[in-house]
Amino acid sequence: MNNALKRLVPRSVIKGVLPRLVKREARRQGLDLQLRADYIDVIKGSAVVRISSDHAVYIRDIIASFDYYWGAVIPFKSAGREIVDFSTPRYHDVIGFPEYPILFPSLAEPLVTAKQYLDFAALAGGMTVVDLGAYSGFTSILFARAVGRTGTVVALEADARNVECTRRNFANCRKYSDGVPLLCEGAVWIDDKGLAFSSEGNMGSSAAAIVGNNRGVVTRVPSLTLSSITKRFNLTRLDFIKCDVEGAERVIFKDREFFQTFAPRIVIEPHVVDGVETSRECVQDLGAHGYRCATIVQHGVALPLIQCSPPER
Repeated sequence: MNNALKRLVPRSVIKGVLPRLVKREARRQGLDLQLRADYIDVIKGSAVVRISSDHAVYIRDIIASFDYYWGAVIPFKSAGREIVDFSTPRYHDVIGFPEYPILFPSLAEPLVTAKQYLDFAALAGGMTVVDLGAYSGFTSILFARAVGRTGTVVALEADARNVECTRRNFANCRKYSDGVPLLCEGAVWIDDKGLAFSSEGNMGSSAAAIVGNNRGVVTRVPSLTLSSITKRFNLTRLDFIKCDVEGAERVIFKDREFFQTFAPRIVIEPHVVDGVETSRECVQDLGAHGYRCATIVQHGVALPLIQCSPPER
């Protein structure tokens, strides 16, 4: 996603930059845009993806991967159109997950991406998982289903709106399953001193030091290192980490104390920070701990996933 666009105030994006930069791009993809005061529709024939105007920074992603976002959940029909509405927090029926609806703060997490995590994780009963950047908690629920009631899943999330959705989803999970993730409210970071966190109620919430102060509402939140997460939850084993923390991946894997004790498999979604993709820094940091890293294409997203295999012990 364009970093300069990310730092603009959403309303100014709608009134100025968005039409100039994006409408032509949408037309090239065979799409149309309709801008309203509170939401934006991205339209392909009778299919519509709707997002809040406050989340206009995601428009270019939706244009580039329309089918990925529209095909994540079951749409509702209105006036001859099939609409996937991500403009407010709401429950969605995730395609491929028929058990119960999932409450998403905004954009949905498609099952196809979660399957990429699960394929590499190779989870089994009794294993332990840490989900860094849990968002709605959907992937955490899938991890919990894979490790069963004898396993443990810790879901870390700092955005207040995302935390509330995660809490509700975990409550529903409890009705259908014995294995329910543990929710940890906070952000993974280089220390435990707390940090300024930009909360946008969507997938891009992160440390203000990384995404700036104009992306969302900036508040101070608790922070935890990888080591302190394991200590807080008395983890004696850790088999897999999913890491989607909007740029913080560039600093958190320098935790030598953690890697002296644990050697989990790790999947990282890298990001672009100050114009530079974080992949190289992640590979370098994990390589110092003996990891072998490989990138794979991430379904529906321009940036890859990094699959990180630990050294044999």
